[in-house]
Amino acid sequence: MASLPPKAQPAAPFANRELNGEVLLEELSDLRNAQVPQRQLNDCASGLRELAGVRASEAATRIKQLATARFAQQPAMASLLVRWAGRLKSDVDVPLLLGHFERLAMVSGAMSALRRASERLPKGGRG
Repeated sequence: MASLPPKAQPAAPFANRELNGEVLLEELSDLRNAQVPQRQLNDCASGLRELAGVRASEAATRIKQLATARFAQQPAMASLLVRWAGRLKSDVDVPLLLGHFERLAMVSGAMSALRRASERLPKGGRG
């Protein structure tokens, strides 16, 4: 009976329990401080969806191209993309990266909506 090859494990940054927790919140804070608009995050997540099923080496190359071609005017966004592209080590990392950027866009959108809603609330409690 032939044994099955071991299942590929994600690279350390993608196996980090805080990838979509503390890491995500830190990245959101950095992008907000850099005034990256929600539209740019949505465009990024959308552009990365095209990489579903792509090998890690090709995905890394295409992510770097996306960073320089589409996000040259947003250095914080471009830098984040290039940094993550360099962390791709195996093909199992690609969908994890795509999911991370989709969560970045969704959480940012939710936080923006909450911020706008809180600005409409009366100040000082009873009103």
